[in-house]
Amino acid sequence: MSKTALVLGSSGLIGSLLLEKLFNHPDYATIVAIVRKPQQINHPKLIEIVTDFNSEINLDEIEQIDSIFSCLGTTRKKTPDLDAYHKIEVDIPNQFAKLGNQKGLTKFHYISAVGANVTSSNFYLKMKGEAEKTLENTGIKQLLLYRPSLLIGNRTEYRLTENISAKIFPLINFFLRGNLSKYKSIEAEKVAQSLLANDLHATSNKVSILHYNEIINSINTKI
Repeated sequence: MSKTALVLGSSGLIGSLLLEKLFNHPDYATIVAIVRKPQQINHPKLIEIVTDFNSEINLDEIEQIDSIFSCLGTTRKKTPDLDAYHKIEVDIPNQFAKLGNQKGLTKFHYISAVGANVTSSNFYLKMKGEAEKTLENTGIKQLLLYRPSLLIGNRTEYRLTENISAKIFPLINFFLRGNLSKYKSIEAEKVAQSLLANDLHATSNKVSILHYNEIINSINTKI
């Protein structure tokens, strides 16, 4: 196989881990990374397109896009402007879903969040829910929505609250069972593994929602 994958958020916690896995897997011939600034990565599979996401993005040189992985994300602290926040979480993934559909897109993977719901009173969860609904309406052949809880991993920026939570949640995980298991913290590495596994194997559902158990099971059964 010679798959072409496009990655949004390739410099982030999950995106950077995924990028390395795509480089190392023989089924992927071309990896397109859409970035705001060059990542200083040298790899024969990589096509890096630098954009401010305000200008029209030219994908003419990319004949086929088989899969899109949207690993974008921000925080209110980093992006206090709500319009800018909406653009990152909702508009950009929607834009690339439409572009992908023009180039034979088969699967779109979106990193959402546990509790995502367009009717939520929580700003962040409402935004993620809106993104999910928007993507569902683009006509994507197969949409996979990942809803992890707290992500564990080495971030480039320091987040005090998440660093504290990362130490506490592994202890709490033991008590989160049954319907509560979706709130378990999860290593970003495992989410990246799930993204790859689900992309490489057949998925029957047009829309799939993956919480903690589904993410873990996809790794165990497909890799």
